[in-house]
Amino acid sequence: MSSIVAFSPGCAGERGFAMSTSPSGMINRERPGFLPLKGLANILTVLMAAVVTVIATRLTVQQFSLGSAHWRDYFIGSVLNSTADFTIAGLSILFVVWFRRARIDAELQDYPQRRARGWAFWGWIVPIVNLWFPFQIMGDIWRAGLPALERAKTAWLPVLWWACWLLAAISVGVNASANSQPAHPRNPYIVPFISPGTRTSSLALLAIDGLLLIPMVRAVSGGPVGSPPDDAQPQDLP
Repeated sequence: MSSIVAFSPGCAGERGFAMSTSPSGMINRERPGFLPLKGLANILTVLMAAVVTVIATRLTVQQFSLGSAHWRDYFIGSVLNSTADFTIAGLSILFVVWFRRARIDAELQDYPQRRARGWAFWGWIVPIVNLWFPFQIMGDIWRAGLPALERAKTAWLPVLWWACWLLAAISVGVNASANSQPAHPRNPYIVPFISPGTRTSSLALLAIDGLLLIPMVRAVSGGPVGSPPDDAQPQDLP
């Protein structure tokens, strides 16, 4: 059986690892050091819960027409949306850090990862591939923490999480097309976001998506992937 040895580019300052290609074409790397996940998972849980709470509050105010129209515009635009923007900015950064750490730790579980480490970041940014690369990476991380006999089963929680994410993006795009406007003046790509014009369906899907992501992050961080094996040494990010 032939194997391919290569230097895998990563983030600045990160050493590459020798890797071989399995018969299925998946990537098998040398065992890396362990990167803690639980602290980040706790922070992400709080931030995701805060975003879900903001969305639920906005939906309640809108659906029940609470207060005057002037008060609703001020409360939603200046209070809720500003809070959401600030929280989502921090959440996005910390989630990508957690996502990359989890992708690295998944290599310790002897389950082949389909995408290289770098895609844990670039997979969210590069057009077209951002439609499925993050899902594949999360699916592989999720399966790496399962017993060997359960890894071949459909990972329903990652599937539902990603389906809600894509549906929210589609909802934003439909709304933008109906108004003949770009999805966001500073965001030419159709991706989920929260603004005064965000549709109720998008908000609901984003809230569900956050509720699905919380148990995923906690399960991965508290399971085998997030627990250092006996032969793994802590590894600091550059």
